Amino acid sequence: MLGHRTLTMEDYGAILKRRWWIIVIPTVVLPIIAVAIALVIPPQYVSQTLVLVEQQTVPDEYVKPVVSEDLAARLASMKEQILSRARLTPIIERFNLFGTGKTSMDDRIDLTRKNIDIKPIHSEMARTGGLPGFFISFKASDARTAQLVTGEITSLFVN
Repeated sequence: MLGHRTLTMEDYGAILKRRWWIIVIPTVVLPIIAVAIALVIPPQYVSQTLVLVEQQTVPDEYVKPVVSEDLAARLASMKEQILSRARLTPIIERFNLFGTGKTSMDDRIDLTRKNIDIKPIHSEMARTGGLPGFFISFKASDARTAQLVTGEITSLFVN
């Protein structure tokens, strides 16, 4: 027992000689576990696009606005239309989304809906009459597929 004296470099060396395994085992084992996990987990690619919506610049006295509801309500309405079965089925068939196995079309549509994310922009600029908009993103196991599907969904929103 050392008591209350201060430790010297020789004391630290003796501690390291006795407890070498506490340093060596995690240093060797943890990178091996990390590499094994990285090889087992499939890659996920996310493609994201930003859609900006310009507000009406002409005063209401000159031209009546065509759309009277706010952006959040319009976005919710468009989101429901685009995530409908009729709109998603052609995209799923064109890009063969989740077609690896005996997955039914209903399950493929549900998986596609889960991988589509639509988020409105929440910024100070949008609240003060700036350019509001929203993000559209899609997750897939292939980067090119994620990009193409995001492009298709974006074109549905723009149209």
